[in-house]
Amino acid sequence: MYLANEKGFQISNLDEIDAIEKELKHQYYGRKLDVRREIKDEIQNIEIEIDIVECDINSQKPRIIDEIQSEYDEIKNNVEALQSIQFNLKDIFNYILTKLKIRKSKKQLKYLDTNSQNEVDNRLEPLLSKLRQLKSKSDYLENNTDEETDSRLSSLVSKVNKIESLRKSNEYYGALGELAVIEELNKLSNDYYLFNDLYLELNDYISFNGSKLRSSQIDHLVVGPTGVFVIETKNWSQRYVQEVFDDGSYTPYDQLNRAGYLVYRHLNNHKYGNALQKLYYNLAKDEIKVKSILAITGSNIPLQKHSFIKLLRYNRIPNYIKNTGTIIPEGFIIEIAEKLCPNY
Repeated sequence: MYLANEKGFQISNLDEIDAIEKELKHQYYGRKLDVRREIKDEIQNIEIEIDIVECDINSQKPRIIDEIQSEYDEIKNNVEALQSIQFNLKDIFNYILTKLKIRKSKKQLKYLDTNSQNEVDNRLEPLLSKLRQLKSKSDYLENNTDEETDSRLSSLVSKVNKIESLRKSNEYYGALGELAVIEELNKLSNDYYLFNDLYLELNDYISFNGSKLRSSQIDHLVVGPTGVFVIETKNWSQRYVQEVFDDGSYTPYDQLNRAGYLVYRHLNNHKYGNALQKLYYNLAKDEIKVKSILAITGSNIPLQKHSFIKLLRYNRIPNYIKNTGTIIPEGFIIEIAEKLCPNY
């Protein structure tokens, strides 16, 4: 499946998707328990660190308070000493300098008087910052354990999300629908040849409804006693059906008309060849008609009036094919099958 390979999963069938999803989820839930235990242990270790830092803060705080008080007393004594200096005209420069020192020292004293706790916190800032970080980390892990677990398992979570999105993709549902149709078509007798996911390409471009056509990917092609049947499977949701038909630019009927006509041209190439080929075709009168079936495995698709396409639920297709009136000789059936798929 192309989409699966694009998402990094090397798979060849839908069963492998089930196996990969099961294994990934087994790994995820197993690792999730381990990571949650790791986070719980980490929280406990952080709490121990918090206790250590708080003890360190509490032990240093009295020392810092005494240190600030000593600085305060020293500044106060210096101010008193400076204030004792008398004015002297001969040494006016030193006198002015002394006054400036007194003013600065008084500002320091005022700051220490009114902001003593702030000064204590400033000197404890490295420890207080570490304490805030530890508490923030502990709170985050405590309140966001699931998010942190998925973050630590991001690679595994990404793979689980990708496989789940693959299951929800149109390609996956399309493949499920095609498997359901194949299961029904396998109920036909051995007189019928079944080709699935057949790519058919003409030698040259042909015109079809005003556009060029050369190749087509066909979900299922049946060749048997009752004719040649081109089958397109749709396993769509009701919402998607509504979107496609509201838009109307390219419906499953358009897709199947192109595929059916391409198969018809491939099987009846002499009819459109040179003069000799056309003469041979007219004499042989062996025109091979192609019937188109739109197989529904999901929500119903609107019936298109005046269309040669047969709209059927997938479980009704075998009976429709068997009960179609056309009869093709066995030898001709093999010839048609080989023309459609030479390596069959």
